[in-house]
Amino acid sequence: MKPMKKSLAIVACALLAGCASRMDPNDPRAPRELLPDPTFAKWFRLRGLGRPDDDGRDKGVFCTSTGIGAPVWTLAQWAARPSFADPTATRQLRLGGHLFAITNVSKRVTVDSRAGEIELGLFASAYYDRPRRRGESWPHLLAETPLTDVRYPARLAHLADMERLDVSFACRLDAFADRQPGADPKLHAAQFQLFLYVQNLTRGDDGYGDMMWFGIPIFDNRYPSKEETYQRDGGKADASGKFIYSMASRECLADGNGFVRGERLLANDAARWVSFRVDVRPWIERAYRLAREHGYFPATDWNDLYVSALNVGWEMPGSYDGAMRLRGLSLMATPKSSTSRSSSVSGPRSDSVGH
Repeated sequence: MKPMKKSLAIVACALLAGCASRMDPNDPRAPRELLPDPTFAKWFRLRGLGRPDDDGRDKGVFCTSTGIGAPVWTLAQWAARPSFADPTATRQLRLGGHLFAITNVSKRVTVDSRAGEIELGLFASAYYDRPRRRGESWPHLLAETPLTDVRYPARLAHLADMERLDVSFACRLDAFADRQPGADPKLHAAQFQLFLYVQNLTRGDDGYGDMMWFGIPIFDNRYPSKEETYQRDGGKADASGKFIYSMASRECLADGNGFVRGERLLANDAARWVSFRVDVRPWIERAYRLAREHGYFPATDWNDLYVSALNVGWEMPGSYDGAMRLRGLSLMATPKSSTSRSSSVSGPRSDSVGH
């Protein structure tokens, strides 16, 4: 990742929305949206490809509305040559109304900033001229956004002060093609995931700045569904080395069904919307507990942790072409009442865990 059995009861979004609509918006206990721009209207920064191609810093902007303002989102395109910042290889288009696109031979991003939809297309067959080998980098296409100012973190993003953190969205696999003959599942994959950055933001603390990755698995071409996993973030020279945890997909799916029905992949002409809804707060507690058990966060207490940022998108350590559409992304944080605040860590337990 690059800067990447008892089930929880899943609470329906309609119930949450109904409760929120009946609450006084000035009530400090009312759920509040953590996303600074849920409709993707406030433009994207374009990061570079990262080393050895360039320094990976901001190289330009992708305009997703007719207004002018500071970008809130970022497109990370690690190793995914050619760069969106290369004007000889890339086009930015306004397709009409609130629909905008940026495209080149290896990537495509389209945004409907009225509907709050984004399509992320990564065509890794344009990147690979041979199968990926162990230790080599792979192309990414990620939409990223901060959830709080890390210098002055908001109490709303403080995990110990949250009663719930409800994540919801829907995805549709508009296109997918396997161009990886003889794939080794330990080396080659197409993964679409959402990650939260869980970070110690207590200034002056010995663990200040330390973090872990918390993942919601959306699509992995190797499996019809994913089990819970945790490990050290590695696999390439520039990996973060931090703890990375991913939920079991069955805990996130609103209706229990993903992108496979029987032997059929729901992509291309068979594409269907797949809904995800889950209160991730207790699962983040579980991930933190596992991280501590395995030697991570040595100087970080639960009360030090904030949800500081989010990324969602593709990683392709293999020659695959895919386009995923996402809509309705929401992170609703419900604050604890003053009488229920506690520093206890008591997340869900699982009888078996995949490493």
